[in-house]
Amino acid sequence: MRHPAAEGAPVSAPVRQTRPAAVTLDQLLDLLALQRQPGAPDADHFLGRPQRHPADRVFGGLQLAQAVAAAGRTVPGGHRALSLQADFLAGVPTNEPLHWRVERLTDSASMSTRRSTLLAQDGTERFTALSRWGTTREDLPVHHPARPLPAPPPEELPELADRFGDDERVPAWWRTERPVSFRHAAVPPYLEVVEPPQDHQTAWLRTTGELPDDEVVRAAVVAYVTDMSILEGAFRALGSRRHAPGSRILSLTHTLTWHRHPDFSAWHQFDSRIQAVAHGRTLGTGEIFDREGRHVVSASQLGLVRLA
Repeated sequence: MRHPAAEGAPVSAPVRQTRPAAVTLDQLLDLLALQRQPGAPDADHFLGRPQRHPADRVFGGLQLAQAVAAAGRTVPGGHRALSLQADFLAGVPTNEPLHWRVERLTDSASMSTRRSTLLAQDGTERFTALSRWGTTREDLPVHHPARPLPAPPPEELPELADRFGDDERVPAWWRTERPVSFRHAAVPPYLEVVEPPQDHQTAWLRTTGELPDDEVVRAAVVAYVTDMSILEGAFRALGSRRHAPGSRILSLTHTLTWHRHPDFSAWHQFDSRIQAVAHGRTLGTGEIFDREGRHVVSASQLGLVRLA
């Protein structure tokens, strides 16, 4: 597997894509290899490439991941991702490069703060994320009351492609290689209404190959993955189905907190819960645990959820 370097290969303007939306893990790692650009002295500038998408809009998880990747290339050595607060400000087309500006807001021996902003060609802001980075202390006390929900082990659960892949109602890219494997503990509300309604779901996840020994890349993959399913439970909570014609999820805000720094090459349990639905907006939260039950990441997202 080819792993991205801190500085990627030259990026040319992409053209409109009509191929399936899935990317392989190698392709995702390539998308996280941003090219450093010359820019103003008060900021760092990077250029990235978009992930193709049927709606001709850049996947929100890629925006989160590239924001982390860009910021992480500007922090001192030994600083690791601590938190991220992101706002999706406007749709991002897939037919142009992704121009990132990173502002170095604070730097100290133990903590750094960065603002990553995705800029349109006219300079307007389409996405912004504030991230904190810092050193870790294994000698300090630890308290994690959160525990994973009861769930079968991933070895006993089917892949999404095995569960739904033969159904013509699912997108064709479900049958292609993807960067992350998801195994839901219960049938998700994708094609049929699942009874009884409930506000939580559990899925096991891991990447489809080994991740590089690069803390920035691994943190970026965490950001990418947490945008993939955190609001899906709204469809079961409301007695609807995710892939009915007209159903849609649109991310508005996203937050992450790293309690540990996981390697998603191994299985992790993602427990998500719908906290509220009102006025067409949904708040979802998620907790991620490793196989030993240790709490590694917390996530939350506010988004627009449209039912069929």
